[in-house]
Amino acid sequence: MSVGHKSSPPFVPDRAGRPPSVPDRAGRRPSVRPAAAGTPAPPGVRVGVRDVAMVLPVVAFPAATALDASGVLTDPTGSQVGGAGPLGHVLLYVDLAAVAVLIVVTWAARGFRAPAGALPFLVLFLSFLPGFALTSIGGYQSGKTVQMLTTTPAFVVAALLVVDRPARRMALLWASAGIGVLVALLALFRPDPAYQALDTVVLAGTVSITTARLIGYGVVGLLCLGVLVRRLRLVALLGAVALAVPLLMTGSRGPLVALALAGLVLAVTVGGTRRWQLLPPVAGLIGVTALTVATVLPEALTSRFAVLWGGPLDASAETRVMLSRLAAEVFLERPLGLGWGGFGSVVPGGSLIVLPGLEDAIYPHNLPLEVAVEGGLVALAGLVLVLASAGRVLWRYRTDPSVVAAAALLTFAFVNSLFSADLNGNYLVWVFAAAVLAARGRASRRDRPNRAGGPDRAGRAAVVPPPRARAR
Repeated sequence: MSVGHKSSPPFVPDRAGRPPSVPDRAGRRPSVRPAAAGTPAPPGVRVGVRDVAMVLPVVAFPAATALDASGVLTDPTGSQVGGAGPLGHVLLYVDLAAVAVLIVVTWAARGFRAPAGALPFLVLFLSFLPGFALTSIGGYQSGKTVQMLTTTPAFVVAALLVVDRPARRMALLWASAGIGVLVALLALFRPDPAYQALDTVVLAGTVSITTARLIGYGVVGLLCLGVLVRRLRLVALLGAVALAVPLLMTGSRGPLVALALAGLVLAVTVGGTRRWQLLPPVAGLIGVTALTVATVLPEALTSRFAVLWGGPLDASAETRVMLSRLAAEVFLERPLGLGWGGFGSVVPGGSLIVLPGLEDAIYPHNLPLEVAVEGGLVALAGLVLVLASAGRVLWRYRTDPSVVAAAALLTFAFVNSLFSADLNGNYLVWVFAAAVLAARGRASRRDRPNRAGGPDRAGRAAVVPPPRARAR
């Protein structure tokens, strides 16, 4: 697998029209002006199987959890739903072990130096500390806090260490696409009977939005590959269009909105002819969506999408709106926060239908509001810092296709976090943000000229000032 990009000349001539290597009549060489920020990234990015294998454990945690719940290993025939038995969580444990090994091996090879892009996450963690002080012990709050201190930061560290180069960031697309295709096939051949009764296609043992999000990452990955990798364009774009069909069949709306906004970010950040190359896949996705909704999906399922174009809210949408409003009101009244996992204490009893034993596992289903109402204003500022830092890196290195790819995945993850799951459940927001932020350190080292005045790793010649004349 390889990714090639056309590259314009990295130099511009001086005012006299001379190239940088031609001296003037006085024997002086003109100063070298590096190319502008819009210059495409250098060619030669190659994605190998090893790159995909390195990043797969970092992004596979939600898929591992879903596949364990579906009973793929414990019940290959699909005769029962769920992953009961000693192998019920084997994929989850294998993924966690792989991430631990990646952290130890990769970090030790670098002398345990702080990875590039870690500073915004360190500030974020410090901004979360007041919320820890307000957190009560027991139940959902304790479990949430433990995960915030263990597995979630472990995945962030792994992303900063592993996804630190263009090949690894492009490998995220391959990993996401593979996971999306696998989940879509399993959802079609091992659907949950309870959701089949509702005319939706959902992977056994999971819920609709979980299946839709995993498939949606695959659509984003294939869409980016189709735009950024020329020789895979036709296959990848057709795959993205085809994978959008099972995404619609889940009946989940949040991932559909997230997919549209991820495509918008991709269209804004790519330049040149690639921007126009987005028109066919976007038109195809819109056409497939409209055709599927109009002819394939049953009326009970298509009615769920009516809210996206101004239709009435159903019970699920009304509940999310109610939780978001309540979270905003409580945040304005108590800007210091309720403590992590404490949002359930302010939700009126009987207003929600919850599973037995999970009565306190209530959250706003909106990541920024969750951080604000539970962590307080300081934690919200930390979240804004991380997202702003990622946006700054994206804009600065927007000519690097691998950064654009990671940003598209980050957009999909973040928009999804506005509709479902809690801070830990949306851990891919932190992972893809880390992948974008890690590009800053790698790019700064790549752009640094060598001492000999030769070209740097990006192919640009260094500017070496002339020696000063000795005083007589």
